Amino acid sequence: MAGRVTIAQVAEEAGVSAMTVSNVMNGKPGASEETRRRVLEVAGHLGYRPNVAARNLKAGRSGLIGLIALDLTSQYGLEILRGVADELAEAEQELLVNATYHDAAREKDRVEFLTRGLVDGVLMIAPVLEDKTVELLHRQKLPCVIIDPRRLDVPLPRLSVDNYHGMRLGTQHLIDLGHTRIAYLRGEEDLESTSIRFQGFEDAMRLAGLAADERLVASCDFSYASGFRAAARLIDEHRPTAIVSGADLMALGAIDAARSRGLDVPTDFSVVGFDDLPQAAQSFPGLTTVRQPLHDMGQKAARAMLSLIEGQKLLMEHMEVGTHLVVRNSTAPPPADGAA
Repeated sequence: MAGRVTIAQVAEEAGVSAMTVSNVMNGKPGASEETRRRVLEVAGHLGYRPNVAARNLKAGRSGLIGLIALDLTSQYGLEILRGVADELAEAEQELLVNATYHDAAREKDRVEFLTRGLVDGVLMIAPVLEDKTVELLHRQKLPCVIIDPRRLDVPLPRLSVDNYHGMRLGTQHLIDLGHTRIAYLRGEEDLESTSIRFQGFEDAMRLAGLAADERLVASCDFSYASGFRAAARLIDEHRPTAIVSGADLMALGAIDAARSRGLDVPTDFSVVGFDDLPQAAQSFPGLTTVRQPLHDMGQKAARAMLSLIEGQKLLMEHMEVGTHLVVRNSTAPPPADGAA
């Protein structure tokens, strides 16, 4: 059949009204199961595809979702973005992506740009989110979902992971292996998740009757380089037998720092990360880590966004997804002499 297949052509062949075809293709109730089956069968046979642009125009929408990411150079952000993109593709929505790279002024500028009627909603990954930006989002009444917020009390729909339970699992794994001198690499201090993860570490140590030695705690910035430097210093000065890291990139840096000191991982030194980035499985040895379901986080946030655009109220403003331990080959019992 030449040209674009229309609703009228599908309706004629299926023996129903054009309104019935429209309702079926848009998932609206009213048609019997037999009618629905027949319409879908005819639509597939004729090669009918709904005109998404026209449908959005009729609903007063752009069909675009804005996404503002803190950083598009890290696998962390890219994995979340992939989940968002996969979910929105299923809903025939397009994604407009921006990155701010920790620049609060640029972030506010991007939000102002997107709220000029360009998009139907905004997703934000680990944003700086200054008060003026929050006020702008509230004033414009644009649907917004925050993924991995820097603080959990931000007054917007938000999605985070169970950081506390995850870090307790990672720490307990080392304790169960027999480690007692366990160092800890903290992440960026302006993130609430950094404090929550550290609390999970401290509680796991305390409940096992172990002291969280402050000399074995170092602050980092989530990068490989900062993890390498901090781990090298801790190994040189305090000789822990294991390190728990608040992020995978820091943990991978810690593995290489141990090697640079002549230690074998995991025979002489164990390392646990947090994230389960693709690099964690690809490294040698494979990194034992706490898995954040990053792709799933993106999908769940996108589903919440679509619900808000449809005018639905979310069951809860703060959504949380679980974490679990993935054991690979970077952890083992401590050396027999108890020192790295």
